[in-house]
Amino acid sequence: MIGALTRQTLKALTRAPLSQLITIALIAASASLLVASLTVAFNLERLSQRWEEGGELLVVLSPGLPEARYVALSDELKSWPELQALTLTTPIDAQRDIIDALGSDTFEVGASLEALPGTFELRLVRPQDNPLTAQLRARLLDLEGVQEVASVTEGEGLLAQLYTLRQALKGWLWVLGLWVGVSVAFVITQLVRLSLLQRQLELEVWVSVGASELLILGPLMCEAALQVGLGVWLALSLIDEVVLSAARAGSESLKLLQLELTPLPLWAHFVLISLAAALGALSSWRVARATLRARG
Repeated sequence: MIGALTRQTLKALTRAPLSQLITIALIAASASLLVASLTVAFNLERLSQRWEEGGELLVVLSPGLPEARYVALSDELKSWPELQALTLTTPIDAQRDIIDALGSDTFEVGASLEALPGTFELRLVRPQDNPLTAQLRARLLDLEGVQEVASVTEGEGLLAQLYTLRQALKGWLWVLGLWVGVSVAFVITQLVRLSLLQRQLELEVWVSVGASELLILGPLMCEAALQVGLGVWLALSLIDEVVLSAARAGSESLKLLQLELTPLPLWAHFVLISLAAALGALSSWRVARATLRARG
């Protein structure tokens, strides 16, 4: 049985190679939109986790503070029991980060240090204690040299905006996933109907000799599963090898945001290809079974 299914599937795949390529390309084009959106969502998730590791509060210091003031502030904050950890970024550190990301041509070394403020990233012992956080922010603002205290998870901060974007993207992924699934199912349905019409005489022979429904429908299901699986694999390869590579090479400023574009993990590749193949096989089985039963 397995040998017969394999032979019939290979025969179906080689019967019209140009049609197979067009089908796989159409599926890859549709799946590319979903893969690209999933990749964006995956990288935004990684970025938000990296930013969250930086701390809950961002303390912006006044520009032009002497180095001794940075040391004094750091020593004082380390003695506060409400703080779990802190990270100091001086104007020199900030300038170095900009130069590393954008190059020395875009930012003159040794210049404009007065315009760059130093910052403290603070991690709290009890970040969910809102009254304590409010008191802590008030104490920070009373310190000499502190210009502003911002929360990275609320208000209009970058992380808060990132959370909002992630929520909107999740809704978009559901809509896009449904649209891609319906589109792929429609393409497979039409192709199976066309294949059954072209192979009408062959199917009548199979039915006349008493072939089982599995032997008749199996090759069609395997063919559809391979077409959709290959289409999704091609979409994954296109996004990973072409789009992400071009984005990484063309945008050095992403380093300033600590955004390192990475492809979807291997387990996600496996899940997407498996789900796509199952969708193709199910769509093929549904239309082929209905067509055969209508005939006889």
